[in-house]
Amino acid sequence: MNPPIKKTSYFDFTYTFGGSKTVNVSIPVCLPLSGLHTDHAEVYLKKNRIPYFAEDEFREQFLQYVGDGEDTIIQEEGDGVITDLNLEDLLEEWETSDSTDDTMSPYSFKEEEEFGRICYKLYHSPVLYAMRTEENRSALELRAVVKKRNIELKEIQNHHIMAMEGYVNNGGIVDTAAVNDLAASQISQRQDCEVKWASEISHLMEQQRKNFYAWVLKTYEESSNGKTSYSPTPSSENSFTSESQSEPRLEESFSICIGSQLKITHSVRIFVDDIWNLCAGQPHAPERLQTALSLYTNSLSGLILLVDSNLNLYSGNTHKLSKICEIFPEFHFPTFDQQLTAMRQKLLNPEVTKRRTPTNYLIDDTVPTEAVREDKSSGDLILPTGTCYLSRHSNLKEVHCVLHLVSTSHELEGDLTSRDPLLTGLKSALKIASENGIDNLIIPLFLTNKLGPNMDHAWCIKRCEIVFKCVKGFMIEIGSTGVTTSKTFHFILPKNVPSKTFQAVSNLLPSIFRVPCPMVLDQGSRKKTLTVKELAQLKL
Repeated sequence: MNPPIKKTSYFDFTYTFGGSKTVNVSIPVCLPLSGLHTDHAEVYLKKNRIPYFAEDEFREQFLQYVGDGEDTIIQEEGDGVITDLNLEDLLEEWETSDSTDDTMSPYSFKEEEEFGRICYKLYHSPVLYAMRTEENRSALELRAVVKKRNIELKEIQNHHIMAMEGYVNNGGIVDTAAVNDLAASQISQRQDCEVKWASEISHLMEQQRKNFYAWVLKTYEESSNGKTSYSPTPSSENSFTSESQSEPRLEESFSICIGSQLKITHSVRIFVDDIWNLCAGQPHAPERLQTALSLYTNSLSGLILLVDSNLNLYSGNTHKLSKICEIFPEFHFPTFDQQLTAMRQKLLNPEVTKRRTPTNYLIDDTVPTEAVREDKSSGDLILPTGTCYLSRHSNLKEVHCVLHLVSTSHELEGDLTSRDPLLTGLKSALKIASENGIDNLIIPLFLTNKLGPNMDHAWCIKRCEIVFKCVKGFMIEIGSTGVTTSKTFHFILPKNVPSKTFQAVSNLLPSIFRVPCPMVLDQGSRKKTLTVKELAQLKL
């Protein structure tokens, strides 16, 4: 692809101050711009010393000028391509091209289900370890590129800090204009570097996805014809090794019964860990094998992740998750960035149909569109507290789906009531999980990833009690509708929780949920716990 043609033009801006004095500013602009238009606007604001009262008007006119100019350039390039296009050669190329072009993707047409069926068969066949080897090879290649990018960005950052310190500490004399020019050039240099690497990583991921898709189809065809010679056991260099843990993990498991007449048994696990350990891991981690085996089943694993109200990739826990997703290739679903873009388009278009499609069911339909607002300065969508949206992943260690639950610092640290928006959002997350076959759900028990200084023992017990009751109420509600699927709830506690608090939480659970207990036979002064065989002999 040829690089875009650069054209230099002049943006003229006029403002008036003092009642009658008019100032004209002419700025050379090289279109199309690289990076965000708003960032360039801020640079030109400082560089040309636009006064405060004229900043908003300058931003509006500059963005309009850049947008119109880039549209004109694109239109001219498109007209030139059409003029130079040789239709006869193009038709001949189409006729001679293979029908199974490598640009085919399981995400662009309705063969997605067929691709999932093929992957399911291969994952449960002797080809499993060959598929995992192919995925791991791509993961290592992608990690190497991401590592190079991080090193280069770190070097640029260090260089910028040293250069800025040299200007600021110049014998106590600070040239404001020189500092502004330096900051503008540093911003431009860093953005150019980020854009370059983003393009390279995106191209690599897309190429890996196409290669994997072609490899799967070819391997499935060979397997169907009995031509495969893959070993059913992993080779020594690709064998899965457990990731070592520095210390044993606090953990306790229970079986609970919910229901009045028809009792359904569910499993509950309470454990202490860092929530990011469930998402990030080495390519050969054994947990990834289990995640792959259950990818195309009705027993998925999900994680409720507390995020801030901004629908973007650059803040809070969403940013951390995006950094984890970018170091392992995504072969089975749209990328995390693409899924967030689909959610944004849905919220910006209230007329979108409510039917469940891969680009439409990802966000809770109970969220009123009028409650969603757009930040004019950044362009991000601001979601109300309690909003829950779901993203699908095949590149996380122990999780297939992430349910993003919007919360604020008040809900995270303050006292919750049964009608709090955060608990309403938790119920929505449980509903989305139940509707999408997520039978293994990881829930932050305190609805926070880290204990703060004000979160004492009493606060922890009160918070986990209200979360337990919220989950119990939802399970009773769906049980009354005829849902009889047994589920597993993993309640995760922050790593800095005291052992005393963990023990208190474990003791609290049997008082809220009904836990099956062994029958004890009273024989005078002696008490005996009966085994299953002895209970059967009693014929109760």
